[in-house]
Amino acid sequence: MGEYDELFARIKEKAKLVDEKLFELIPEKEPRVLYDAARHYPLAGGKRVRPFVVLTATEAVGGDPLSAVYPAVAIELIHNYSLVHDDIMDMDETRRGKPTVHKLWGINMAILAGDLLFSKAFEAVSRAEVSSEKKARILETIVKASNELCEGQAMDLEFEKRETVTIDEYMKMISGKTGALFDASATVGGIVGTDDEEYIKALSTWGRNVGIAFQIWDDVLDLIADEEKLGKPVGSDIRKGKKTLIVAHFFENADEKAKEKFMKVFGRYAGDVKGKGIIEEDMKAEVMEAIDLLKEYGSIDYASRVAKDLVNKANEALKALPNSTARKDLELLARFIVEREY
Repeated sequence: MGEYDELFARIKEKAKLVDEKLFELIPEKEPRVLYDAARHYPLAGGKRVRPFVVLTATEAVGGDPLSAVYPAVAIELIHNYSLVHDDIMDMDETRRGKPTVHKLWGINMAILAGDLLFSKAFEAVSRAEVSSEKKARILETIVKASNELCEGQAMDLEFEKRETVTIDEYMKMISGKTGALFDASATVGGIVGTDDEEYIKALSTWGRNVGIAFQIWDDVLDLIADEEKLGKPVGSDIRKGKKTLIVAHFFENADEKAKEKFMKVFGRYAGDVKGKGIIEEDMKAEVMEAIDLLKEYGSIDYASRVAKDLVNKANEALKALPNSTARKDLELLARFIVEREY
């Protein structure tokens, strides 16, 4: 087995611990429609990466990962709540290869299911087998991350109304939208496992940088990945007109003629294009031309470098922790994030 195979095996093992407590909190019960809707994404899969970070961070500072299971469940519940509400806002029809919650149960029930997942996260924290002081700090950390997550999502929605965004604006948005919950995952694990503030700070730095890198690499893959591995058409973000770091870099560096050419395609195929007389081959050709422009101005390479630099910064922070298998797993996970092909 390669080092990544061993890492994935440990992720799967820790996911079992988390799932046992997760479904204890969201069981099959009345009203069935609400609980079925709330259980839909957790049952649909997901690798439980954030809970893995919580448990492994606890281990990396010398704590018992079993005492971090309920806090890890809390993070996973917050993550799933955000997915339910994101899908409503984006009107996405599929998630993890299955119909979205609002597609199956309607918008009203989906909002309630998201709210239930959110409130269950705090029930999970209340069950944590740690001191009341640590519980309060875990709660504070999760609340702060939830606030940032909402702020990041609000910025992202605002970006949709604008033609361009700057690199700084994008980085601030993504720090909240994806960085905050990774930061909270690592920080909560540290809080459970130690009282050493230097260790907790190192884990927080690792989580924030890895979370931001994760999203930037996703945006890179959208443009360069193999379509079959990716599971969606290459250039989906260009079709939708999604503001990414790549697009922000392009607009800060391209000449007016290139920008004009790019804007003819950017966002042109947002929403349902069926019945509009658009030929798939023509659409693909136009999107590929737009991707070529991004390559020409080095925007994809720039975003790749930023993601890799963030991972290096994250793993540098972990050097403050004792050397261990758990620390190595966090370093491996960070590296995998910018080496994956899907």
